[in-house]
Amino acid sequence: MSPTAIPGNLILQSPSNSIWKITSDQVNPPGDAAITYDITNAGGVFNLRSTGTVDYEIEWGDGAVEISTLNTLPHTYTAGDYTLGVYSDGVYRPFFNNVTADVSQITSVVIGPGANLGTSLDSAWETASNLATFTCPFDATSSVTNFTDSWRRCGSLTSFPLIDTSSGTGFSHAWFYCNSLTDFPANMFDTTGTLVATAFQNAWFNCALTAQSIENILVSLDTNGATGITLGINGGTNAAKTTWSAAAVTAYDNLIVKGWTISFNA
Repeated sequence: MSPTAIPGNLILQSPSNSIWKITSDQVNPPGDAAITYDITNAGGVFNLRSTGTVDYEIEWGDGAVEISTLNTLPHTYTAGDYTLGVYSDGVYRPFFNNVTADVSQITSVVIGPGANLGTSLDSAWETASNLATFTCPFDATSSVTNFTDSWRRCGSLTSFPLIDTSSGTGFSHAWFYCNSLTDFPANMFDTTGTLVATAFQNAWFNCALTAQSIENILVSLDTNGATGITLGINGGTNAAKTTWSAAAVTAYDNLIVKGWTISFNA
């Protein structure tokens, strides 16, 4: 039996023959999407991936709309570029976790101003090798404690926005192998949670940070006041210490006195 449309509602048939009833206000939800993705699909499946308890609406960008509580939700496309909107009133925690077939399709991520990302972005977009832009309002990450591996191997990123890390305790490998990442903002880590000893281990390994970006990072970490932390800003084409500004060198010296272990390009 075919599903019947009810005035004011949209009925969708899923591939498994279960039916979602979507009301008209859900099809056009108020406010901004929690997350907007631009993807390029070669013709085939894209799996929207999250973790934890979720309840969201997804506009797939080709006219299809679904409501789901699944952490892995597949959708089949014809070849092309699409913009996907994920809407959620609760916590929605992305988790592509190095699943290359899906995450490599993502070219842009925009976090909405009302997004609730929960407390961890561990491996959220790991290996999004074609992710060229990441946009996020400052406050959207205010509750996140774990940023480990979040943008690991996102090799197409060239710049990064200022986000709230006031609850952050771990950033290990967060920007690891972003080998095009040159621009990183100042004041990102002035205030954080209590940092674990490996908080910044290999955080910017094999990036392309300018001398100004390295100054921004070191001065902010010096301002933070934490002691005994491991930091990696070496590898790739990260600016060599011989090119650092006086402010960067001073911040580095201060951190060493505070017991930091810092790997850098000589």
